[in-house]
Amino acid sequence: MFCFPFFTLSILFKKKNRGGGFELEKDGICTLYDQRYTTTIDRPCYELQQDVLDILPDYVFIDYVYKINNTSLSTFHRDVTSSQFIYKTKYPIYTLILYKYSGELLSVCPGSHHSYPFVWSTIVNVSGKAGTAFLFNSDVLHAGSTNQCKERKVIQYKLCHQEDVHALTHLHGIFLEKTDTCKDDVWTSIKRKMSYFLEFPINYIAYPLMIKREDKNTIVGKLQSLIPLQFYNNY
Repeated sequence: MFCFPFFTLSILFKKKNRGGGFELEKDGICTLYDQRYTTTIDRPCYELQQDVLDILPDYVFIDYVYKINNTSLSTFHRDVTSSQFIYKTKYPIYTLILYKYSGELLSVCPGSHHSYPFVWSTIVNVSGKAGTAFLFNSDVLHAGSTNQCKERKVIQYKLCHQEDVHALTHLHGIFLEKTDTCKDDVWTSIKRKMSYFLEFPINYIAYPLMIKREDKNTIVGKLQSLIPLQFYNNY
């Protein structure tokens, strides 16, 4: 897919829209919208569960909930803790992110799961209304929008095929909530842009640094201090 970098795709939902301009198999991502999704507090509400499982009928929700408030992982990354390539699962692993605010939501490189560990597609920025959810292949390169540091409430879930549950036991029983202060400065912008151009060494060569947190006094621990590990479930 070739398009202009940082092209903004605005999605103005008037009714439930499962496509949002994306196709799950081709682009590695699809969009769902229902205002009732905003009733979700921790576990996905009934409507969200059913809509997702209609798309992935042989999949199950992992016992995993990650809530992020007021900040985002704005650097481009693949979800290394749920990667099909890293954990050698038979079927793709999916991430589901529910947005409970309106505005700028997600930046994504459509189709980048097909070119792993490289990326040939450019960045699409997606905005939408509260109640928008993105279901995407965990190996798609993506980043959270900075959203000009407006109030942000996001809940993340993981899904895997029934035959792959055994390969993802490290995600079972995860319930995290992170609240932090958003930073929208020059350094944040530089890191965000560089993470796109350096995605190969970051997400392929250096991924072991993001899997497990090591002692801060070791060489590996010092290297990890350069990575936003607070967004990964490896405490």
